[in-house]
Amino acid sequence: MAEFHRTEAGTPYLKITWLELAKYSETSRPICDECLTSLIGCNEVILLPILNEAYCPKCSEARLARVHRYPADIPIEERRAQFYKGYFKIREEA
Repeated sequence: MAEFHRTEAGTPYLKITWLELAKYSETSRPICDECLTSLIGCNEVILLPILNEAYCPKCSEARLARVHRYPADIPIEERRAQFYKGYFKIREEA
């Protein structure tokens, strides 16, 4: 089940399963946008709304650590986060 989170710096991200990603993206074989490995069977995919990218557990920690919030991008980032929260039916922040 999809969960909404924020980094310490406030960057929104979601934890989803590969099945949720496959359903959303209409891709039966999703891959990590960093290392290009298959996400099939992965129950902890990180979806980063500002980049519209998904990461495997191995890559997600490093990617979240180096993501930087730019003030000009915050309205876009928040709009995308709200879209994903609506799509995955997330009512409150975790």
